[in-house]
Amino acid sequence: MKTRVIPVILTDGQTVVKGEKFNNWRTVGSAKAVARLFSHRDVDEIVFLDVTARSRNTCIDFDLISEFSEILEVPFSVGGGINTIQEFRKCIRAGAEKVVLGTSAIESPELISIAANEFGSQAVVVSVEAGSSLNEKVSFYSGTRSSDFSTVEIIELAESRGAGELLIQSPLRDGTMSGLNLELLAQIRQLTHLPLIASGGIGSLEDFLAAARLEISGIAAGAIFQFTEITPTGVRNYLRNSGIAVRNT
Repeated sequence: MKTRVIPVILTDGQTVVKGEKFNNWRTVGSAKAVARLFSHRDVDEIVFLDVTARSRNTCIDFDLISEFSEILEVPFSVGGGINTIQEFRKCIRAGAEKVVLGTSAIESPELISIAANEFGSQAVVVSVEAGSSLNEKVSFYSGTRSSDFSTVEIIELAESRGAGELLIQSPLRDGTMSGLNLELLAQIRQLTHLPLIASGGIGSLEDFLAAARLEISGIAAGAIFQFTEITPTGVRNYLRNSGIAVRNT
């Protein structure tokens, strides 16, 4: 499987926000403007997450998804506050290729099965807000609550319910550019056959390479693309020159 380089764009509904450790969100630009920027940056795919949807008791805006679809020519995933198959369906119909389920995967795991049966497993991504170890309880509600599930348990649940991919997030490393939890990712890689997207803490080209060498199929980053000179094209070239098979977009 070829490695995908995936920008993660966090929104509060209309603007792009960035914080650290799933907290202290600050506006960094227009969501549509950032989407246009990445549409010209030769990316493999994009993940859009509404990180304040739960606190607003709503879900990611469907009109915004439609606007992303008009701007972008690459596949993209969306997530944030999606609770029902009706909302999942609206995301797909608005143009998203995949939908990310986080809190709802914990509170209503049957949604994973229902969505997979209707749209195929490849359309269902389960987000895992992992701690520092496999047995530590995962968080949800954008890192503000602790669940009753360990990382192992939520991965087993997602796989048994028919998820097609796992987004492994690290709330403690998010936005810090302090590096991935490679030990945990290596352990997760041994637990499941599902494709993995690693996210949270990437701060260097070497971090991308280390993840790719663990056979992580998708490497997602936000801060490094927004606050440094490193670009998705630069990452892809670096990986290719290091012997990693990458997408040819």
